[in-house]
Amino acid sequence: MSGMIDTYRGYVSLQECDEMGHMNIQHYISKSSDSSYNLRTALGLSALDQAQSGLGYVALEHHIRFHRELRASDLVVIRSGIVELRDRTMRIYQEMSEALDGRLAATYVVDTGCLDLETRRLTAWPDSVRTRAGEMHVTLPAEAEPRSIPREAVDRDVSLARADELGMVETNRSVVNTWECDTNDHMNARFFMARFSDAQGHMWAHAGLGRHEQAARGLATATVEMRLIYFRELRAGETLFVRTGILPGEGKTVRYRHWLFSGDTGEPACAAEGAGLLFDKASRKAVPLPETVRSRL
Repeated sequence: MSGMIDTYRGYVSLQECDEMGHMNIQHYISKSSDSSYNLRTALGLSALDQAQSGLGYVALEHHIRFHRELRASDLVVIRSGIVELRDRTMRIYQEMSEALDGRLAATYVVDTGCLDLETRRLTAWPDSVRTRAGEMHVTLPAEAEPRSIPREAVDRDVSLARADELGMVETNRSVVNTWECDTNDHMNARFFMARFSDAQGHMWAHAGLGRHEQAARGLATATVEMRLIYFRELRAGETLFVRTGILPGEGKTVRYRHWLFSGDTGEPACAAEGAGLLFDKASRKAVPLPETVRSRL
């Protein structure tokens, strides 16, 4: 695809894999974040120039489709291009593949913004960035289009009162660590996803199929699509918590919703909706939800 450039080349390490035997979803975002830093350098907005330019580069929304599992020792490459350029934001396409066999592992559509680091508000892209972005223009391929979670499907009316009203349960309570913050002095997108990953175990336990029960049945879970919308920054030392609800799904798919709040202020920081599957660990094939779990949902 013309306009695409190489923005990441790496490896799946054992510590990036979870009990499912595949790379945890937070590391898909971690590698995407590394890719974004290489893309911003190609755009002429390097993090090393932030002190002089006063400009950062911030994710506003992620749409991710997980096309295949990645296992320990797999080699990973990401290529990136610009789908759309606006005054203060741009839409980026990232394509993750396994280097040895070339098979598609994940696709990302990321809305990013130019962040004024003094005012903490979005500002216009410099002309030099606009010129370089034009040289990286790509058309979004069919495999990156939404399948289960279109943009309009995400509920943006997020508040603690609505979470209570909807019966969403707490699935994570933690704090932003200094090592989770990036050059913009706020929690990196990877660690939003890390909180949602940690929340999944509590979500399945609430549904009546906790991790111990899954292991006894030879079952595991996998996310196939996810959309995240970021509302506000989270800074080092700020407490946070996640509320989770399970939504009606279709066939073997389970839909779920995570809302992340600042524990200090109660403000919403991020909303995520995902689609997941239950699969047999031996065959790696999707299986129907047990009837007892489906009736409970």
